[in-house]
Amino acid sequence: MGAALFVTVSVLLAVFVFVFLALGALLEQTGPTRVGGYFGLAAAAGAWYTSAAGVLSTTFGRVVLPTGPR
Repeated sequence: MGAALFVTVSVLLAVFVFVFLALGALLEQTGPTRVGGYFGLAAAAGAWYTSAAGVLSTTFGRVVLPTGPR
């Protein structure tokens, strides 16, 4: 699950999502909230891809969706 899992975890661990969403709520501005939303969508896309790659690889017994070097 190499690169795909790394991207997902690094986006989540960087806490960009929560920092920008909290900042937008505290300042009552839409700009930081939108940025936080976009980071959240990127994290969700990475998580969906990584989980789909794991399920498909287990189901078919081979790599269907590449996730990086093994």
